[in-house]
Amino acid sequence: MTRPKPDARIRRQLCLGLFAGLAAGSLAGPLPAMAQGDAYPNRPIRVVVPYTPGGVSDAVTRLVMQKLAQRIGQPVVVENRPGANGMIGSENVARSAPDGYSLLVVVAGHAINPSLYPKMSYDPLKDLTGVSMIGRIPLLLVSSAQLPPTTVKELVGWGKANPAKMTFASSGNGSGAHLAGELFAQSVGMQMTHVPYKGISPALPDLFSGQVAIIFDSVQTMMPQVKAGKVRALAISSPTRWPAAPEVPTMAEAGYPGVTAGSWIGLIAPAMTPPAVQAKLAREMEAVLQQPDVRARLIDYGIDPVGGKPEQFQAFIKAEAVRWGEVVKKSGLRLE
Repeated sequence: MTRPKPDARIRRQLCLGLFAGLAAGSLAGPLPAMAQGDAYPNRPIRVVVPYTPGGVSDAVTRLVMQKLAQRIGQPVVVENRPGANGMIGSENVARSAPDGYSLLVVVAGHAINPSLYPKMSYDPLKDLTGVSMIGRIPLLLVSSAQLPPTTVKELVGWGKANPAKMTFASSGNGSGAHLAGELFAQSVGMQMTHVPYKGISPALPDLFSGQVAIIFDSVQTMMPQVKAGKVRALAISSPTRWPAAPEVPTMAEAGYPGVTAGSWIGLIAPAMTPPAVQAKLAREMEAVLQQPDVRARLIDYGIDPVGGKPEQFQAFIKAEAVRWGEVVKKSGLRLE
């Protein structure tokens, strides 16, 4: 017996049902992790630097991303979106599609901002996720050469005896130098007065003359001033001595192991970026950071190359947020 053929109306319903089922399946979730990792990247990648062009963060990003582009065979376009302590560019990427084609380079302020700003339009720890740490940036504690202290212990003793003169400069409220100074004061039990400037350069004349006593800043910025005799390098915040300043003791060697202030720079992505894409980016970044010429350039910038897996970097960011959140809370600092 011959089975009757469905009429045109039924055939249309069957076709529509099949199409809807396929569409629903494609929208139900992302491609399998292996497929995403294999296909990525197949077009240019945008990397946002939420700071002004020409700074260390911008220069380091352009160096590393040029090498990354060579490895992945796709252009990597660096885009500067400065403003609001890095939050303008960061929000832009946080709101971008989590497909690995919009990435962000940040420094330590990324983890500190939630403690400083009570109202943020995005959540740095939930809307963005770590991919690869590019490197750690130790800070030098330097004092004016016009003042008596020549060691950290002498500085603490002098500062406690002269509280009105115990001032520290920074590049602005909430900056890495500011929070390093707050951590130092809290760790040694000393009252210090913060003097913010609009950048490091305006602070230097007052530091040279002794109008401000100390500053925490990068090796790259401060070592030329140390060699010129304008300031004294008392200690460095890294776990080990820095190759470009082997004569400068670590804070631990100086007797203050709790002062591990320093910045860092790293690559992050929107939070829902597929794990396989994050892992591939991290592997390629690791390979870039192992290149001798890249390592040499980063060390010249005062950066210790790191690399690592996405989950390691994200755990580090969260730990930094907690650590610096406690420093901010004790200091009573709030920014709007």
